[in-house]
Amino acid sequence: RLSADKLTSLFPMPYYDRIAANWHEAAGYQGGSFKKYVLNDLLLKKISAVSGKAILELGAGNGYFMRLALDRFSGQAPQRLVISDNSRKLLAIAGSTFYIPGAEYLELDVRAPYPFDDQSLDLILATMVFNEVSSGGLKRALAECRRVLRPDGILLLTVTHPDFITGLDQRGMIKKNKDGIWTMPGAKHLRLPVVPRRLKDYERLLAKSGFTWQATDLFASEKVLNEKPGLRNIGNRPLALFRECRPV
Repeated sequence: RLSADKLTSLFPMPYYDRIAANWHEAAGYQGGSFKKYVLNDLLLKKISAVSGKAILELGAGNGYFMRLALDRFSGQAPQRLVISDNSRKLLAIAGSTFYIPGAEYLELDVRAPYPFDDQSLDLILATMVFNEVSSGGLKRALAECRRVLRPDGILLLTVTHPDFITGLDQRGMIKKNKDGIWTMPGAKHLRLPVVPRRLKDYERLLAKSGFTWQATDLFASEKVLNEKPGLRNIGNRPLALFRECRPV
């Protein structure tokens, strides 16, 4: 395990601490257009129940999603619910705007060791967070997910689709900022961190980490395109890559 000092040197100030207020304004109460019209419903359909489950959300951002999930499963209570993010400021927004009684709000970098026992969780949600970390960081994150999931547990993983990132890059829209971080355009003129990666790289790392998966490519709906007409310029490319992952 890495020491706290070593972790601090590897993982500098979270990018989202700098843009937390603007990101929260852009994400709103349903995560923005694509999540509102496409992704949220898919994730909710993949969650069969929350009653008695130990659940971890990685990269929760402003914390809107678990509020939607508990509203969908009204009357059900998780055995444990951990809402985590690497950004202290976003985590504070999650705790104030979408506070869930009994939930744990945890500052956690997905690349670092997770403070959970082996095989102690039933469900992990990782939505648009693993596309922001290096391949080494993703390898560590997947290994930790595999370690803490129960044998019948599920990792619901969504990343920005490599084909979509390629389309942005071809239009000169993937750029390095002054800190040397690759970024892509987001809502409200925000630049969001992104690590260009091939589809087969995700699949290789998932397999090496001990997961099998079912795959779905997610496209922008007409409602998304009406709210984000600039997406039409990328062509008929999937926006996100969804994987329902289970331990081998």
